[in-house]
Formats: sequence, C-alpha cells, structure tokens
Amino acid sequence: MAPVKISHVVSFSSQDPRYPVENLLNPDSPRRPWLSCPQDKSGQLKVELQLERAVPIGYIDVGNCGCAFLQIDVGRSSWPLDRPFVTLLPATMLMSLTDSKQGKNRSRVRMFKDVDFLAPASGESWDRLRLTCSQPFTRHQSFGLAFLRVRSSLDSLDVPVEGPSALVSSVLNQGSSDAQECGPSPWLANPSIRRTFFPHPHADTKEISDLRNILTQLQPGTLGRSAHMVLSAARRVPPASVASPKNSHAEPGPSHPGRAEPRAEEQNSENDVGRMKRRKVQHQRPLSNSNSRPNRRETARAGQRKQHRPQAQSSSGQDSRQCPICAA
Repeated sequence: MAPVKISHVVSFSSQDPRYPVENLLNPDSPRRPWLSCPQDKSGQLKVELQLERAVPIGYIDVGNCGCAFLQIDVGRSSWPLDRPFVTLLPATMLMSLTDSKQGKNRSRVRMFKDVDFLAPASGESWDRLRLTCSQPFTRHQSFGLAFLRVRSSLDSLDVPVEGPSALVSSVLNQGSSDAQECGPSPWLANPSIRRTFFPHPHADTKEISDLRNILTQLQPGTLGRSAHMVLSAARRVPPASVASPKNSHAEPGPSHPGRAEPRAEEQNSENDVGRMKRRKVQHQRPLSNSNSRPNRRETARAGQRKQHRPQAQSSSGQDSRQCPICAA
C-alpha cells in the first residue's frame, strides 16, 4: 500500500480560479477543493493527471465535493494521443438525486480498492489517470473533488516496476549467473540431504521386483506405508546382500553360506596375526626372575636323578653277585 505521488496536471476542462485543479496535487494540504467554473453549466468536469511512475493501482481514496458520478480511466504516457484510455473504475454514484437537489451529503469520502476495479485494467501498471466528474441533477452549484489519493498494490516503490516477461527473464538470468559463479550451495552438497530430499531413481532388480510382487499379494491394491518402507530398506542394501524371496522360502536354514566363509577366513587371518605378535613379544621380552626359578628347580631335580641312578646301578651290581637262592 505504498502511496503514489501525482506529479503534475496534464489537462483539465474547467476550474474555479479560487479553487484550481492544482489543489489535487497535494492531498495532505488544508482542504482546498477543485471546483468547476461558476459560468460552466455543462454539468461535467474532466482532468488528466500524470503519476510519478507507472505502478499497479490498488487503492484510490476520493473526497467528494458535490459530484453525483465519478469515472476513472487509466493509460500510459507513452501511448499516442489518439489511443483511448482503459476504464479502471466505471461510473459510480457519489450522491443521489435527492441529495443533489437538496444539497446534502456533498462532502462524502469514498474508498475504492482492487475488487472495485475492472479486470482488464486491474493489476497492470499505469502512470496516467483521467477523472470524469458529472452532476446532471442540478446546474446552479459548482462541483468537483476535495482530494484524491492513489496507492499502489506494491509494498514498496523502491524496486523498479517491470513487465511480467521482463521480470521472469531477469530472475532466470540472475539464477543462471549465480549458479555459474557460486556453484552448488553447501547444504545441497551434503550427501544425507541429497539422499533425503533429492533421491536418485532406483532401478528395481529382480529381487526387488519379486519382493514387490509378494507385498502386492499380501496387500492387494495400492501398497501401504509399511510396504514402501520395506522396499526402500531393500533398495538401500547392496545388491549382493539382498536375499531372494524364493530362496528365503525354499531354504529354512542360513540363506548366505557364501558370506559365512569369508567371515571364517577373516577370523583365521586375525588369529594368525595375533599369534605372530605374541611370539615376537615373547622373543623380545627378557627373562624374568619368575622364569629363572623353575629352571633352577629343574636343574636340581636332574642332579638328584643322576645321583640316584649310580646308587641304583651299584645296588643292582651287588645284588647280581649274590645267589638268589642261598645268598652266597
């Protein structure tokens, strides 16, 4: 609802020297209306105003001063002189016949908005206004307008107003230039965000198709949310690890024997590596006192065994010299 300033008056049909048409240029000034010439008995007034810039008109506030009807047409300053204006507000009654003859309600204020305007002119940008005031019910009083305020449907007039095609082309050009200069934004480059909001179309494998057929048999019609969750989870699994539905029904046992063998081989390799490490550590570790004590005990026991062996041999030699019968 940005106000639009009226820059100057282009033309007018009649005015009172005491109340000229220039009073409409400043609506916030003390109330000095624009009135018709007292000698003018035509009952009609016309004025053409130039706006500060071409904007879509959304609101028009009119202060009446004895007019019975008001019509507003719009155009552009770039048009040729012989081109007719477009009607924005059709002829609207501001005073009734009774009020006009009795001179009552001459200073009413009417506020028009976009719903009161005609469709061909509403929403387009205009910089010319042509007001036509008429009073056919009485001819002995001057009439005119007290003030006129025009407001645009735009929130602010700082941005230049362009046509729809120019606006679309500028947006497209700006988007392409930004894409070429800046490249993809960081949040779009995030894999998780792209996987969540911009998933790539998946080509269903034979296993996924079989799974979809089974889900369709279990739930005829359109698949529900749980079925779609199952399909999406199956698509995320690598193709080698996706179990075929037929194999899962035919074999009650483990459905992936080939996958257990690599795991066993990995475990064996890990065990071999652990053994090698332990052997290296044992070779590098110096002998401690705890390891020397058992060795001393073993050497002592070996010495005792050697001492017992000669005694046993000597005793056996002496026994062999005696007679086992008579002991001679």
